[in-house]
Amino acid sequence: MNNESEMTGKDLKGILQSLKSDEVLEITILDGNFNILLNTYVKPIFTTSWKNAEAVHHISYDMVKNKPTLQQLAPLIKGIFDNADVIVGYNGSFDLGFLEGLYSLENKQVIDVMELFAPIYGEVSEKYGGYKWQKLQNCADYFGYKFKTHDSYEDAKATLYCYHKIMERKEV
Repeated sequence: MNNESEMTGKDLKGILQSLKSDEVLEITILDGNFNILLNTYVKPIFTTSWKNAEAVHHISYDMVKNKPTLQQLAPLIKGIFDNADVIVGYNGSFDLGFLEGLYSLENKQVIDVMELFAPIYGEVSEKYGGYKWQKLQNCADYFGYKFKTHDSYEDAKATLYCYHKIMERKEV
């Protein structure tokens, strides 16, 4: 299972701040064969404007105002997670943080493609040591996959494609 989402915020000051203030606007969950399990816009509960983020992902309030809330989608999301053995994402802890409380990761293998790709790309981070994490666009470019960024469905497909390419390389 592969999960991607788009948010109301574009605050790059940190994940914890983002988790406190941002809301999910779009969510896509695919199975390992690229079949859509969930792909929908999501109506936020507390936010009606997100101009900075809208400039990036082009999702407006008008596009989400009549869509289900994350809480309304919770039973479906929980069912999908309950039936998954493996959960794949790109910077997955960020996206999964927004869904916390809707699922259990108990007995699940969680794979972050961003972490798997870092040593393949090979750029060393002098600040943190180890390999620098790369944007999904860099990962997709590396494997020759073209897609429209900042769209949860396109991001999910790109993430899953890259995951399969990494698994083929057996460099994990």
